[in-house]
Amino acid sequence: DRPQVGIVDVNLIAASTAGEILQAVEDLQQRGAAFFVLDLRDNPGGLLTAGVDVARLFLTDGVVIEQQYRGQKVESFQVEEPGPLAEIPLVVMINSGSASAAEIVAGALQAHGRASLVGVPSMGKDSIQLVFDLKDKSSLHVTAARWWVPGLDRPANGEGLQPDVVVNAATDPAIQDETLQEAVRILLGEN
Repeated sequence: DRPQVGIVDVNLIAASTAGEILQAVEDLQQRGAAFFVLDLRDNPGGLLTAGVDVARLFLTDGVVIEQQYRGQKVESFQVEEPGPLAEIPLVVMINSGSASAAEIVAGALQAHGRASLVGVPSMGKDSIQLVFDLKDKSSLHVTAARWWVPGLDRPANGEGLQPDVVVNAATDPAIQDETLQEAVRILLGEN
């Protein structure tokens, strides 16, 4: 009888996301799940601070990310106290559609040795952009800052996070499921 695996699929990272993940994990635990897969595939990210808060759920200590605005000192985002989900067995799924704040979560968990990443390299969006809407309805995007995960190579030339286990999933849904099967095998130590 295999242990129950709970899958938490996160489509976007908003201010409410950390609380929603915590709620989802608690619900799944009540239904018997003991192992968890965090699915960040095709998650374009969202708020940097929300990404940091999500990573903090799963970490006990250390630095989540560092960021630097042009001409400013480097700022560190720390884990202030052990997260409520710091002990659950976890694997994270990523793909080329995982970007920005989703990469903050995945990268921080990988750098801390907290979770293996399964899938294909992420997008590699390490910039914080300010968006100015112009009168003609167009917008101007100005890169204001960069962020990185200490202990991981900075994404160079738009290269994203490198998975610990590569599963070459195209857009084929059958292969997407292979990524999930591989994640479950790693979680349960069946490889």
